Amino acid sequence: MSNPPNYIFLLEPVHAISGELIAWELLTRFPDDADTNNKRNPNRDAGFFSRLPADDKWQLFLHQIGKLIQLYKEGFQQVISVNVDRDIVAGIFEDIEIQQKLAQLTLLRLEISAFFTARFNSADLLILKGVAKVTPAPLWLDDFGPGYSNLTMLDSGIFEIVKIDKEFFWQFGDGHIFDTLLTHLNQLCDGVIVEGVEDQTQIDLLSRKAIYGMQGYHWKSVYLTDLLK
Repeated sequence: MSNPPNYIFLLEPVHAISGELIAWELLTRFPDDADTNNKRNPNRDAGFFSRLPADDKWQLFLHQIGKLIQLYKEGFQQVISVNVDRDIVAGIFEDIEIQQKLAQLTLLRLEISAFFTARFNSADLLILKGVAKVTPAPLWLDDFGPGYSNLTMLDSGIFEIVKIDKEFFWQFGDGHIFDTLLTHLNQLCDGVIVEGVEDQTQIDLLSRKAIYGMQGYHWKSVYLTDLLK
């Protein structure tokens, strides 16, 4: 399956404190979003999704999954997370064919937009638990910190990894509030990834923190097409 002509797919790396590459996040861009690397405030996927109607988002998700199936069939052996929102989660829950495709991707992670949980209620939790049952892909929570998500959602235990929002890290990363949050999050999930890492000073700061990984423009993204044969 080829890329849609109006999308560019990127893989943004996630590194452990040791420097080891531990995962990637699949990002999507329009071709006119210039300078996809090393840009402080790029068009992130939450904003990207908001520019697309539900049908287009679903078709984009199908393209992404098709590309990842191809990539893994060619021997790729690293974890990749894919951003999904409420519309895509609902589509997965209703579509047996995509559930079967997701079942092939044992290294796939579904990264739930924090906007999904902005007004968390029991119905949201049931939807997420339902998706967790119909696909083996563990759930990650994106952009925790700016108020879109809360610890109540995490009490459910359905998230494997939580990503801390870059703005929250930039504002509180060197203080007690950040350390307290890490303590709570690590009790509710298997690990924390900090977004927004841009320089060695921030890496040095995080080297003393209880985190699983780091992500940001200190490391360059890779075009997905460059990894496909």
